[in-house]
Amino acid sequence: MRQREKIPEKKLIALAKEGDMQAFESLVRKYQRSIYYLCRLMTGTHQSADDLSQDTFIKAYTSLFAFRDGMSFYTWLRKIAVNNNLNFLKAHKREELLGEKDNNVPEDASSTHHELPPDTLQRNQLEQKLMEALDSLPADQKIIFILRFYENQSYKEISQILNLPNGTVMSRLSRARKKLKELMADYL
Repeated sequence: MRQREKIPEKKLIALAKEGDMQAFESLVRKYQRSIYYLCRLMTGTHQSADDLSQDTFIKAYTSLFAFRDGMSFYTWLRKIAVNNNLNFLKAHKREELLGEKDNNVPEDASSTHHELPPDTLQRNQLEQKLMEALDSLPADQKIIFILRFYENQSYKEISQILNLPNGTVMSRLSRARKKLKELMADYL
């Protein structure tokens, strides 16, 4: 099975389109962390991110016939993940998902805040505050912010992923930045 990891992606896609489940599993292994991370950023919870990333791969498998050769497989997967997450966020707007959000950086059970160096503690608090601020953004602004700053996508790429005009992407990103600045003012 490890030999499949050495097969070029283009060939794995062709094999998967022919029904080779092991080829598709190789593609899943290659991209599962990236897709999970994107889902985690958008939902703020492990359980939801895990479910949405699995759903992304299921939808990708059932839609594999629609994948056009020459496209970037990751770009195609990311678009499926983004759409899944947007639908999920719209459907579960402002609901707490399976209990408390777990945005904070997990600590070692044996450590306490007193044992952490001050700069590490401050960075962890800043990261937690940023995630809380990000979670407070409307879904349409949140996804654009994540795609721009976490996925490093250009305005044009975001426009294509979300099927939005470039100007809409820029204005939503501007509103997201403004709101984040306001929410983070005490920490910056």
